[in-house]
Amino acid sequence: MTDAEVAQITDNPYKADFPILVANPEVAYLDSAATSQRPREVIEAQSRFYETMNANALRGLYRWSVEATAAIEGARASIAKFIGAIDKNGKPEDRQIIFTRNTSEALNLVASSLGRYAFKPGDDVVISIMEHHSNIIPWQQICKATGANLVYLRMNSQYQITPEEIASKITERAKIVSVTHVSNVLGTHNDIKAIAKRAHTVGAYMVVDAAQSAPHIPIDVHDLDCDLLAFSAHKMCGPMGIGVLWGRAELLDAMPPFLTGGEMIDSVTETSAVW
Repeated sequence: MTDAEVAQITDNPYKADFPILVANPEVAYLDSAATSQRPREVIEAQSRFYETMNANALRGLYRWSVEATAAIEGARASIAKFIGAIDKNGKPEDRQIIFTRNTSEALNLVASSLGRYAFKPGDDVVISIMEHHSNIIPWQQICKATGANLVYLRMNSQYQITPEEIASKITERAKIVSVTHVSNVLGTHNDIKAIAKRAHTVGAYMVVDAAQSAPHIPIDVHDLDCDLLAFSAHKMCGPMGIGVLWGRAELLDAMPPFLTGGEMIDSVTETSAVW
């Protein structure tokens, strides 16, 4: 590394965008894969929301509520564009953006809801051995509850999942395949398109954990040919406590609700409800 390159790191101009790094110039923050820092624009945007339009979004007709609703719907559209969720008419698939607390909740939602919809005893859910706990334990639990089998894709000596492994593990018994796009431990970049192609060939749904890939590489859900994709804001300079689940519209419509109550209700009687 040249002296000029060292100086560029030492005098990194981008640090000025992050108040916490400005206040701690001696710190070299190396934990962004777990949680990134927030730039000033993000902090100011959150403050601006609370200072100018804090209200009950989606359910009010007064000015602040309407403005808050528009801001939230605008965020959905921006996120859809960010992950390539654009329909054939060039419009963002904003209604297919589901806000969750984080990637973990999104994957729990998928395992619980899609698992109840798709599994019967003897079916397979296929994940890789390199998954984050959030993409292992929910599947363990739903397999125990439904009688499905948990099957692991294993790596070769180069920490890659080979085409042979994909073909041998994703069989006609598979109903869901859920794999990380980029491993949080190994940095392995999995070939999601190849895995999705095999999954769809045998009639399985493809779920992608994009928590580590979304902050670093372009995402296009249609190019990846996945059915569901999840990631977190806090790993990509966004706020704590918010994640995203994108799904194909027809699949989201078919999945039973994960959480009930609130605005997801159309009507309620003493003994039943309509979503």
